[in-house]
Amino acid sequence: MMLESLLDEVPGLGEVRRKSLLEVFGSVTAIRKATVSELAAVPGIGEKMAESIDIILRSNSSSDKYDMQTGEILDA
Repeated sequence: MMLESLLDEVPGLGEVRRKSLLEVFGSVTAIRKATVSELAAVPGIGEKMAESIDIILRSNSSSDKYDMQTGEILDA
């Protein structure tokens, strides 16, 4: 089974920024629920990156199977 984070789909969002987001919000589910302003307040994110994160996470197909706690896409 291959695991991939929804955050991997955000262009320009590297490992350091992903870790920062997860440290602040605790899970991808919480990141998805955050406002653009809340995302932009995370060090290293900024307004444009926050908008990209918001768009990618909200537009993710509901047909994907993913772990609600980690936000990882489960691909058999």
